[in-house]
Amino acid sequence: MKYVDASALLRVLFAEPGPSVPLLAGEWVVSSRLVEIEAFRAVDRERLLGGLTDTETAVKRKELIELLAMMDLVPVDDTVIDGAKASFAVNLRAIDAIHVATAEVLAASADGQPLEFWTHDERQATAALSRGLAVYGVGIAAGR
Repeated sequence: MKYVDASALLRVLFAEPGPSVPLLAGEWVVSSRLVEIEAFRAVDRERLLGGLTDTETAVKRKELIELLAMMDLVPVDDTVIDGAKASFAVNLRAIDAIHVATAEVLAASADGQPLEFWTHDERQATAALSRGLAVYGVGIAAGR
């Protein structure tokens, strides 16, 4: 199972350089429902900053819808909120705490199936590592 945060999803969407999460058919890819908001806001932000034309924005929004359709999106429930409220090893934004807590809940209920936590955010990666998750996508010593 692969947990993908917004930074990892956007790296795929915008074909940015560096390690990208492999999104292969038949693999279980999950994220928090928050990823939808984050990703659509990022596409609009890029358009407003002049990085995308209206046509390019329409194409990116369509591609984003297709990427999101490949994923299972987990709601933010009481268990996730409780995990996100707990203390972390680093200063963490609320949305990042929700991503880590969501991945923790999924890992705990995965019946031994390993969970790969994909992010390109160093603080979020550190927080995930401190919670025992296997981190991918960033260049940290314990990650991949």
